[in-house]
Amino acid sequence: MASTGDKALDGPASAGAWERYALPLVLLLAIYRLAVLALGDIPLDTEEVYYLSWSDRLDLGYFSKPPLLAAMLALVTGVFGESVFVIKSISVLMHTATALVVWRLGSALYDERSGAVAALVFQAMPIVGVISMATTTDAPLLLFWSLTLLGFVHALRSDAWRWWLFTGLMAGLGLLSKYTMGVLAVGLLLFLLLQSEYRASLRSPGLWLGLFAALLVWSPNLWWLSQHDFITLSHTRHISGVEQAAGDWISLRDFLLSQIGVFGPVSAVVLLLIVGRASVWREPANRLLLLASLPLLLVISLQSYLSEANMNWASPAYIGLGIVVTAWMLQHARRWLLAGLALNLALLSLLYHYHALADLAGIQLTRKSDPYFKRLGWRELGTQLLAWRRQYPQAALLSADRKLLAQLGYHSRELQRPLLRAWNPDGQWGNQYDLYNDIADHPHGEFLLLSERPLNADVLQRFSRAQLLDVLQVKVYADLQLSVHVYRVSGFKGYR
Repeated sequence: MASTGDKALDGPASAGAWERYALPLVLLLAIYRLAVLALGDIPLDTEEVYYLSWSDRLDLGYFSKPPLLAAMLALVTGVFGESVFVIKSISVLMHTATALVVWRLGSALYDERSGAVAALVFQAMPIVGVISMATTTDAPLLLFWSLTLLGFVHALRSDAWRWWLFTGLMAGLGLLSKYTMGVLAVGLLLFLLLQSEYRASLRSPGLWLGLFAALLVWSPNLWWLSQHDFITLSHTRHISGVEQAAGDWISLRDFLLSQIGVFGPVSAVVLLLIVGRASVWREPANRLLLLASLPLLLVISLQSYLSEANMNWASPAYIGLGIVVTAWMLQHARRWLLAGLALNLALLSLLYHYHALADLAGIQLTRKSDPYFKRLGWRELGTQLLAWRRQYPQAALLSADRKLLAQLGYHSRELQRPLLRAWNPDGQWGNQYDLYNDIADHPHGEFLLLSERPLNADVLQRFSRAQLLDVLQVKVYADLQLSVHVYRVSGFKGYR
């Protein structure tokens, strides 16, 4: 809604012409990203190949995440193969679908112009530009977060059971994507409690039907958690830092500053200018989106203070915040809107073509000056390891480092990815490989044991046969060299 005062949500105003320009640009950005993937050289992130390896064993849950992404990767790569383009294009397409949902959500709450431009603002948002090029749990989370919001708006207006059911199903799929989805329920409940026109919805049979549907969809993962000591929730609680007594103001400061880049500098400034205004909060559409979004931003900010938080962890909040800021700028600051879009697109182009632009400018990159440095060198190491895998095709890869297992397991594949085994002598679950791939549970056969450092006798004597085959090395930059020691081992005797 463009101007509702104290009225309840009442549907879109008349359509305008903006969508004729904004929506094609949304799709054009998707095509541009796919072209960058096809023609460029953006390596796979460790998290991407880590999640891909989960798809070898489909389950109802995993060590640190719910199961939906692994199932999606298994389906897509089973049909189209495991190329970098295929893996990453999943995220590009899902974020584009989210942008289209943002269009419908903005149109439903404000008008067609606001919805179409908000979709473009979302698609051009720096954080979306970054995470849409990496297939992680953020991709389905953002899609189902936006679909839940859209269903909730229609359910409030009509109180139709089909919309409450749709909302619940989308929320359940969101919970199967990432547990962050649960924070949205807090914001929606706050809206119902504070918006008198809709408080009666708390007694609606449709709402409770939707809640039951969400729990029903999530229930297989809940059952899996109960069978595994709720390890995923314990891991989430551990990284959240809730058990710590003291916090870190520097970490909080760094996180909040990073959100300027996440949202986009202009959008972030506008949000800070308007979020405290009573006139903004008086409009029910704004109130809904702000209450749906700010709790997550507050929770992740608290997490950054207590422990640490990656800059993308609050990204679902910018779905609603982006729509609010876009609608406000369309009314009051169109030049700021255009400037923000132009700046965001320029930043994205810089990130997508970072290496090519550095070469063109004659800049010698280093570990400190390359934001992609953690992804570099693994393909070359995998090619070197492949030579040894051809000599010992039955050998599984064994390591205490999930990064080595995930990256080298993917990059040394030829016809298929190798079996992966975890070295976990203390028996504590630290990652997915510890859960199901512990060598203690799969002791037979031979292994290629991988380590970034030479191994001492304490490890090697746990095998009846141990031989250093090679030290794989790749010099990425003058200040960045990757080394992996490869041992051929067999006859595992046990950890003690």
